[in-house]
Amino acid sequence: MLRGSKVEQKEESGFYMNALIVSTKGREKRLAVMKNGTADQVHIFQPAHRSHVGFIYYGIVSKVEKGMNACFVNIGLEQNAFLHRNDFPDHQNKSIGDLVHQGQKIIVQVMKDGSEMKAPRLTAVIEWPGDLLVYLPAGRYVALSKKAENEQQRREWSEWIEEHKREEEGLIVRTAAFFLPKEDLFAEWRQLRARHEKLVKAAEKAQAPVLLLERQQLQEELFARMNELGQGELIGDELDFLVSIKEDVRFKKGQWTTTFHSADEEIFSAFGLRESAEMALKRTVWLPSGGFIVIDRTEAMTVIDVNTGKFTGKSSQRQTVLVTNREAAAESARQLRLRDISGMILIDFIDMANEADRREVERELVKETKKDSKQVSVRGFTSLGLMQMTRKKTKPSLIETVTEPCRVCRGTGRVISSESAAFQLERKLLELARHEVEAVLVEVTSEVQAVFAGKHNEYHERLEDLLHKKIIYQVIEAAAPVGRILRTGSFAELSPKGNLLEKS
Repeated sequence: MLRGSKVEQKEESGFYMNALIVSTKGREKRLAVMKNGTADQVHIFQPAHRSHVGFIYYGIVSKVEKGMNACFVNIGLEQNAFLHRNDFPDHQNKSIGDLVHQGQKIIVQVMKDGSEMKAPRLTAVIEWPGDLLVYLPAGRYVALSKKAENEQQRREWSEWIEEHKREEEGLIVRTAAFFLPKEDLFAEWRQLRARHEKLVKAAEKAQAPVLLLERQQLQEELFARMNELGQGELIGDELDFLVSIKEDVRFKKGQWTTTFHSADEEIFSAFGLRESAEMALKRTVWLPSGGFIVIDRTEAMTVIDVNTGKFTGKSSQRQTVLVTNREAAAESARQLRLRDISGMILIDFIDMANEADRREVERELVKETKKDSKQVSVRGFTSLGLMQMTRKKTKPSLIETVTEPCRVCRGTGRVISSESAAFQLERKLLELARHEVEAVLVEVTSEVQAVFAGKHNEYHERLEDLLHKKIIYQVIEAAAPVGRILRTGSFAELSPKGNLLEKS
């Protein structure tokens, strides 16, 4: 049942051990995963930084690079995307020139987002994820979850699938399928097959480059976390969104209550998540014992440095180091989830001379990474004593989403982006919806004002209509993007201090 929510209500629910906090007011959408009252993950979705992983395009081959055995494909984004020979179905080690030619139209799927320096990565092996299986129209192989009960069961399922699949098709069967009749899997299989056939027909009539399939990323992430946790409380700040989630068939698969957050206080602030998000952008994270870790991101990798700090321990130097490193292993795994850091990661633990201590720290890290919903591979210590690991990337990290290179230090540091500053201002203004004031004076830099107001001032006008208040701007120059509320009051007293946007 949907009900009004206040912060003090949050412990009344028996499900509050797991909570999903979702904010859909404004253009920036946010999702936080809370476990035992602590933020475990924060996902932010901005229009300009949305992930394209899983999107399917009808693209045009713009350039064939025989030396790289790859090609670049125009899919309508700012960067042409990269497609390697090995990511073609049934490539049989042919050269890229034998597979495609310049100007050829091709259906592709984004498998990795681009970055400031790298092009998006594509695959021509299209995947259709379902609840019970992943359907690959041209995959040509069958893979069963390793959690199948026994070899006999795996053999029976493999034989049954081979009888029903077309030669070129591929299937990845999820663990959930083994607990249901095969007819349920076959029904989803046919449904995904039909969706792909419909997409192919749409491509035949489309003008490339064109987007054929767009993922609803917030909803997908939300249902993935609900499926992972099984039960808990879903708390949102928009009633219509909560109703749409409750009506989705995927909602009924777990044990979830829903709460409508109707309080004036912005939902992330009400649950202490604004501080968690801000902490997730800091380099230094303190550990319970008094040690700390420092997280630095480069274009190639993320490096985490471990320090004992003010922790001196109560016994030996060896014990001090071991305690600090174990805490650092657990906190590093949590920070990877919270910040959504992916790619190659190196952890520089404090030197341990004892091999048993090194194994204990590695076990602690492996244990904590098992809590991660994304694929994490812990590769062990290098010869230099650095822990190496990787984490799969499915969308831009938190720092990539909400910050931009600093124009003052020429990119050696980062500041909050103009988009994030504009969206934060938007949320602050929404908190004033019930306040009986005529106008609001805001201080902004020109870039923030442009994002906030939108093209032809459409968002400015829409927000004024929603709030029933005039928004007056005081534009300033600053080294970093600025967007904040200065004062509220009557239009007469505030308008001389700023300027109004003219209606276009």
